[in-house]
Amino acid sequence: MTILNLSAKQVGEKIGKGELSAVEITNFFIDRIEKYNPDINAVIDTRFEKALDEAKQADADRVAGKTSGPLHGMPMTIKDAFEVIGLTCDVGHAPFAGTVSTADAVIVQRLKAAGAIIIGKTNTPLLCSDLQSYNDIHGTTNNPHNVAHTPGGSSGGSAAALTAGFTPLEYGSDIGGSIRTPSHFCGLFGHKPTYGIIPQRGHVPPVHGAMSAPAINVVGPIARCMDDIDMAFEITVGLEAPEAAGLQLNLPDARVKTAKDLRVGIWASDPYCPVDNEITAGIETAARTLEAEGATVKDIAPQFTLAENHEIYLMHLWPIVGAEFAASEIDAMTKLVANAAPDDKSANVMQARGTLLPYREWLVWREMQAHIVAKWAKLFEDIDVLLCPVTPTPAMPHMQDKPIGEREIMVNGKLRPYLDNIVWAGLASLSGLPSTAVPLGKHSSGLPIGMQVIGPAYGDKTTMATARMLEQAGYSFQRPEAYC
Repeated sequence: MTILNLSAKQVGEKIGKGELSAVEITNFFIDRIEKYNPDINAVIDTRFEKALDEAKQADADRVAGKTSGPLHGMPMTIKDAFEVIGLTCDVGHAPFAGTVSTADAVIVQRLKAAGAIIIGKTNTPLLCSDLQSYNDIHGTTNNPHNVAHTPGGSSGGSAAALTAGFTPLEYGSDIGGSIRTPSHFCGLFGHKPTYGIIPQRGHVPPVHGAMSAPAINVVGPIARCMDDIDMAFEITVGLEAPEAAGLQLNLPDARVKTAKDLRVGIWASDPYCPVDNEITAGIETAARTLEAEGATVKDIAPQFTLAENHEIYLMHLWPIVGAEFAASEIDAMTKLVANAAPDDKSANVMQARGTLLPYREWLVWREMQAHIVAKWAKLFEDIDVLLCPVTPTPAMPHMQDKPIGEREIMVNGKLRPYLDNIVWAGLASLSGLPSTAVPLGKHSSGLPIGMQVIGPAYGDKTTMATARMLEQAGYSFQRPEAYC
């Protein structure tokens, strides 16, 4: 097996055994980046020389009997949103351009403590606020499966780097599908954890050095296999001080060990947000695959609608995203809301209302969120996991010529709002639920498709176990031929 096809876990094991050197592995991925990154534009800042020095030290430490952990000497890239000492962290935002980090994000600290060597940063959209990865500073990142299409966002550079073989492991963040959507668009696995169980400190936005974290945002791993998702999750999960001084995180084991005990719910499409027929069929086929191995499968009827969840979700999402808007944008939104009919729920009006939401009104939406959380808990008394779409379509062609609210996507031959891309992701995001993205194979367009496996709060090990069952049944990453 070539280095390219080794999992991150296998790379760490081979370095630990002395079967491969950290220098050899690091040079391999540096060579891949230098050869292919001009086509993909996933890696936007590097530290190759320092990384090679660290790889030499890792090899020397191994010979001396000192290893750091399961990632000892393993090179990897990481999303630009995470601060890494000595690298820029501008997330495409002109006022942040050239800002060099002087501290590591918490998850970077944990990955380094496990032995990882950061070799570069991967591209994001402006302030991580789109499902395509492009900005005026670093340009557009392309999907290695078809460079005319996006790899997704905001962790699109992460997914593209993994897909093209620039790194054995990546790490992303997710407030509106930003781990799950790039995984779906690139045919990868990704895990959005339960809210709050992996520290976000050191993530930009909000700003460099921020001590607080945005509500409903999470950080989690992206990988080519479930071994790597599990490993990266275990390395980075856990509270930090001061919470860790008085609280202990003790996640429950997976509800089931085999498919024969698994209760699976399906929500494969919905009139409120239609889904490409091939994605719907792929989700249903995956469910039947689990059923053939003994799982109980049924369509579910939650005590809330997709439309209800989405509206409440937007009233939590847009105040966070809108915090970065310029005064001119706020003025325009104020006028838009003033002139809109009370029952106007178009994408632009909903974004404006959410951005301008007074705190006293947000408290009402917060109470609505609590009711949705309770309804999810009731649903998970009857099922263990829910299979549903990530977005309505495979990866979109690049579309950058219109504002987000004016863009459209094509779903089963009909134009739909671009922001339909966050409707299904919002199911897990609003209620802070864990969700694991799983590849489903190829669409007739030749692009990958995937789905999400949502579980109960703190049921991360259950969604990951289900993803592993599907992986073992043949649902796996397929590298594009041009990058084999």
